[in-house]
Amino acid sequence: MPASCEGFRRAMNKVSQYLRLTLKAMCSEYNGIQVFLYPMTLLYWISSESILLPFTSLLSVRMHYLPLTFFGVLLIYVCFMVLKIYTFVFPGPRSSHPKLLTEFYDKVIQLHLVLFVSVIVVMVYYILARFLGYFYRIDLPLKQGVVFFFRAFTVLLILYYYLKSMWLKPLRERKYSQKRSILLASGWANKNPWAAAKYTVMISVVVFAAVKLYLIVIAYFITPVLSGIQHSIGLKLDIELIPISGIGSVLANLFMLAAAFMLSNLLFYPIIVLSQKLNNSIHPMKIKQVPHGQD
Repeated sequence: MPASCEGFRRAMNKVSQYLRLTLKAMCSEYNGIQVFLYPMTLLYWISSESILLPFTSLLSVRMHYLPLTFFGVLLIYVCFMVLKIYTFVFPGPRSSHPKLLTEFYDKVIQLHLVLFVSVIVVMVYYILARFLGYFYRIDLPLKQGVVFFFRAFTVLLILYYYLKSMWLKPLRERKYSQKRSILLASGWANKNPWAAAKYTVMISVVVFAAVKLYLIVIAYFITPVLSGIQHSIGLKLDIELIPISGIGSVLANLFMLAAAFMLSNLLFYPIIVLSQKLNNSIHPMKIKQVPHGQD
C-alpha cells in the first residue's frame, strides 16, 4: 500500500510538472503579443470557411450579441494576463514559494485597476463619438477606434510586464524582494541611463523581430505542412466556428478563439526560447555582479 501511494504521488508530481511547463509555454515572457500585433496569426488556426458567417452576423442581424462577445474576449485576455503574471511571479511550484503569494495577489489587483480605467476610457470615447455624431454631425471612427485602442492596450501591457520582468530578473534570481528589486534596478538605470535605454530598445526590437520570424515560419512552413497533412488524411485540422444563433453559440466560439490563441502561443514558444537566450546574454546587469539579497 505505501508503495502504491508513493507511485501515485510521483505520477501526480510528473503531471503537475507537465502542466507547469505547458502553462509556461503558453503564457510566459512576451507570448501572446503576436496575436494582438498580427491577428492573422490567430486566424491561421481557424477554418476560413467558418469565420465569415459568425463575424458578419455579429455586425448585422446578431449585433445584440456584440457586447457579450467583446466582454468575453476581454475576459479571455484577463485570464491570460493573470496566468502570465503567475509565470512571472512564481519560478516553480506555488507551494515552494508561499511568500510570493501576496505579491501575486497585488499584481492581479493592479491589473484589474488598469483594466477598469481602460474600460472607462473606452466608454467615454463611445459616449463622445455618439454625442458628436448626433449633435454636430462629426463622425469619429468608433469601431476602428475601439479596435485600435484594444490592440494597442494589449500589446503595450504585455510588453510592459515583459520589460519589467527582464529588468528585475537578475535581482529576483538573487532572492531580492519585488520592492527591493525595483529600487535597485531604478537606481542602476538612473546611474546608467544610456545603457538602460539601449537594452530596453534592443529587447523590444528582439520581440518584434521574433514576431516577424513567427509569421515567416507560419506562412512558409507550418501552413504548408498542415495543408499537406489535411490533403493526405482527408481530415480537417483547423478549428471550426459555428453560426451565431444564441448565447450558447457565442460562448462556444469564444472557447474556440481561446483555443486558437493558446495554440498560437504554444507554437510561438520555441522562438521565444531562442530570443530569451539572446536577451539574457546582453543584459547590462550581469547576475554574477549582483550580490545575494537578504530580504
